Amino acid sequence: MAAESGKARYTVCLLDFDPLEYEKIGASLRRGPFVFVPAREPAPADEVDLYVAPAASAPFPRYGPPVIACGPAALMRTSFLAGCADYLREPWTPEELGLRALAVLSRAEKRFRFPWGEVSFEGNDLRTPSGLVSLSPREARILRLLLRNRGAPVPREALSLSAGSRRGERSRTIDVTVSAIRRKLKAVVPRAGRLIVNVRGQGYMVPGS
Repeated sequence: MAAESGKARYTVCLLDFDPLEYEKIGASLRRGPFVFVPAREPAPADEVDLYVAPAASAPFPRYGPPVIACGPAALMRTSFLAGCADYLREPWTPEELGLRALAVLSRAEKRFRFPWGEVSFEGNDLRTPSGLVSLSPREARILRLLLRNRGAPVPREALSLSAGSRRGERSRTIDVTVSAIRRKLKAVVPRAGRLIVNVRGQGYMVPGS
């Protein structure tokens, strides 16, 4: 999440967009709080705040930043079932994209809250109402993913891939990393160990309330 001094900046990954469309969006929203990045494949989850993708790209990533799909009205229902957070029905304008992006990002930011207050990342440092704790890059990526999916269990494999591990790596590595995150959080929030829970057979979760 982009938390800069002054105006907030959000990184938006535009998937499979025509170069002319990309230029039009960038020109129309250049004064807004967005940095647009064109790509053919989804950028790493810890490097972007939002994906915008054609409806034909469904299914969308289940874990990580939210997705705004765009396309004809006929694909709207399918896109929502495939996991998009919002839908831009053709024809749409860059201005509509900007408004919907802000709404989606605002909802997503509410997930970056524990019951004991808001948290924010400064690089790999996690600032809490009670103090600041330094995480390793791997720990920070895993905690961000858990926070983005607050209230829903995230499988160990998804956590492992987000942390840069190879597919199929032993889940014990994730268990050790989560234990380290809990230990560091306890230094600034004594009861934080209860806020990352192990959901048997499903993975780890930050409770929704």
